[in-house]
Formats: sequence, C-alpha cells, structure tokens
Amino acid sequence: MSQKSKVPLGPVKLCVDTKGFEDGRLVQFEIWMKKGGVEKVVDQVNGTVRGGKGEAIWTPKAGEKRDSLKKSEPTEEEGEAEEYYFKARVGDLEVQSDPWIFLYPLEIYVTDDNGAPLDGVEFEIEFSDGSKEKGTFKQGCAKFKGVPKGKFKLKVKGYSLKEERT
Repeated sequence: MSQKSKVPLGPVKLCVDTKGFEDGRLVQFEIWMKKGGVEKVVDQVNGTVRGGKGEAIWTPKAGEKRDSLKKSEPTEEEGEAEEYYFKARVGDLEVQSDPWIFLYPLEIYVTDDNGAPLDGVEFEIEFSDGSKEKGTFKQGCAKFKGVPKGKFKLKVKGYSLKEERT
C-alpha cells in the first residue's frame, strides 16, 4: 500500500492472516508510532487465532484536548504527523502492517469583532495534509468528523482573521 490508511480516532481492529495456525493460539500485537524519524512501541495487546485470522482490538490512549489557540503554548501538533503500524507475532512468525494515521474531530467557533457568531458566512479550510474543504458557518460553528492532526489555515469570506493572544 503506497498511501497511509486514514482511521477515525477510537478503537482499532487489528487483524492478521494466521492460516495454518490452530484456533485459540495467542497472537501478540505491538503498536508502533513513528514521528520525525523516531519509532517507538506505544502499546501491546493480545489477540487469538480464530478461523485463520488473528484479531485484537486496540484502544489508543486519549491525548490532551486543545480548547483554544494560544500562541504562547507549544503544541505537539507542530511538525510531522504521527504514523502508526503494528507488528504481530504468532509463534516464530512476525508480520508488520501497513501504516495508518488517525483522523480527529474538529470544531471551530468564529465570532466577529463585536463577539457575534458568524452565521451563513462562507469559509475555506486547508488541513495539515494539504486537503481543502469549503463550507458555511452555522451560528459561528463549523464541525468536521475526521481531519488529520496538525495546524490548519482558515479563510473566511469577507473577513480578515486575527490571532487571539491570551
């Protein structure tokens, strides 16, 4: 697979072909994270062989939620995105999965200079992976179900945005 799979943040089903291994046999999964050229094991889960497949469910540990944009706060969002993969072991056999990245929910709230929420105003957002989406604010809010982690650029039709410093 040349491109990384995009997976919504939440429990991930890990699955590996285990044909030839008996049902009930232990499958050990190591979950790896790669960021900025550094790779490390972030978790381990056990699964079992059933019908030629070794499966387990991995629930990533929740990261910190960022509620506001404050220039003075360094964030983990700067730089390269985190990429994940797993290594599965059944007996002496070890296989590695294709990489994936997580997609995160995002809510943006925008007000005018008087503090009134923008309603019916068009916007364009560019995400950290370069993808773009257009939309319209509803009562000052725009919601996205799955976006890549990182910084984004927001353009609002008819407005010049300023960065809030608190």
